[in-house]
Amino acid sequence: MDDRNLYGKAYGLNERGRFSTFGKALDAAIKDLTTEKSEFFDSLADKWATLFPGLRARPGRYEDGVVYVYVQSAPQLFAVRPRLRSIKAKLAALPGAPAKLDVRLEVRQR
Repeated sequence: MDDRNLYGKAYGLNERGRFSTFGKALDAAIKDLTTEKSEFFDSLADKWATLFPGLRARPGRYEDGVVYVYVQSAPQLFAVRPRLRSIKAKLAALPGAPAKLDVRLEVRQR
């Protein structure tokens, strides 16, 4: 019997790899499978500054027809919220935009 692991304590943690938990490894493995690819959204980051100059928000992610726009704080979220309808209208008018498009705000730190 090996007494180094008598009580089920983990050893050899440095040899295990780059993920500290199984959950993190699983998240990394399926990230590409769950991330929706969209030419419309991929081109949006390049056009964002010209479409919305001075807007303190940025495109964050695209999931199931929803464009999530990231802001840095709750006060910025409330400042951008009144412009949400016009943002949606401009995005829907772009070539390649999905027929059913929704825009939501989300607070995210950089």
